[in-house]
Amino acid sequence: MAKSLALISGLAAFCASCAAEVPLQAPPATTIPAAVAPATGEVVDPEAVDPEAEQFLQRMVAEEHLSGVVLIRRHGVVVHKRAYGEAAPGRPNRVDGRFHIASMTKQFTAAAIMRLAEQGKLRLDETINEFLPPRYRSARWSAVTVKHLLSHSSGIPDYAETRDYYDVTDGRAFGATVDGMIREAMQAPLQFEPGSRFRYSNIGYTLLGQIIEQQSGRGYADYIETELLDPMGMRDSAVHDAEYVASPRDAEGMRWDAASGRQVHDDIVSLPVTAPDGGLITTLDDFARWIVVYRDMAHPRLSRGSIVQMSRQSAPNEHYHWPQQGFRGEAYYGLGLMRSGDLVMHEGYVVGFRSYFIYSRRDDLLIVLFTNTTSNDVFRIASGLFELQTR
Repeated sequence: MAKSLALISGLAAFCASCAAEVPLQAPPATTIPAAVAPATGEVVDPEAVDPEAEQFLQRMVAEEHLSGVVLIRRHGVVVHKRAYGEAAPGRPNRVDGRFHIASMTKQFTAAAIMRLAEQGKLRLDETINEFLPPRYRSARWSAVTVKHLLSHSSGIPDYAETRDYYDVTDGRAFGATVDGMIREAMQAPLQFEPGSRFRYSNIGYTLLGQIIEQQSGRGYADYIETELLDPMGMRDSAVHDAEYVASPRDAEGMRWDAASGRQVHDDIVSLPVTAPDGGLITTLDDFARWIVVYRDMAHPRLSRGSIVQMSRQSAPNEHYHWPQQGFRGEAYYGLGLMRSGDLVMHEGYVVGFRSYFIYSRRDDLLIVLFTNTTSNDVFRIASGLFELQTR
């Protein structure tokens, strides 16, 4: 469907021309346990309400048909956490609901690659043919490195450019498989010389998932959950793969139907094909636990150097400019993350779900938006909240 492809192609423009590197500024030092990050700084009221944010979000319910959950946390204290709309027809969304976060998953895939690099199981500057399963090694990719995949500068055409996005996510209906998607990519010529340009490519992260499995000897979901999520206490998060078991707290994907004046079902059917580039399911509280990684530049299984490298400019961005993403100066892509000034951020889109997060280390301010409708403009909502919190 052209509309879906246009949306994902818009997301694929995730970069901007880069100004000089802005050093990350650390907030006041905090202490975290070696194995488990602190909780989200929950206040007594389980649904904290910031009056200005609530007024703005109610307007977004009316204008953008917002359906989902929102978290605002400042200096470790939750100042706003509310649910809006329905998780499914007749079932209201709840603040502890579980949502597909789509491309926000990429930072976890990137972190897993950094973990394997620290273990000596791969190198970012080596070609992917060294680390992929033998059946997926291609002469076309002889100059493509692991870092090229991480930074969307490989030149490998994205699957969203060659087929409708429903074709990819609705695997049972259209027969799309991981093997089929990769073999299709193997037959396509590179769009440009690796490392010479930035072009958002989901298939690059699908390939990174294969590298993780090949070099760890474990399934992608097992590696992500065991090495990254569990050490941060993210017990309500999981990778949506073929083994995923749905929870009663899972939100269903929807879209706004103008004719009926209501949200209607628009869910993905299966997501194993896109798990490494968009398959994580999580909650507001769990994702806030993950943000401790960027706040303290610390994770029990990752070095500070790896975390810093993820947030630095990695792709050549002179060919693309995306000014609307630049909250504090121009934005650019790192490894699974976007940067703008002291901010780290990322958007997510998959059929039925959209998401956005912004984290400022300077202000120790986190804004998280998970929605279960394709119809709302998450950038408009997230940027509006950011402006209210920083003016």
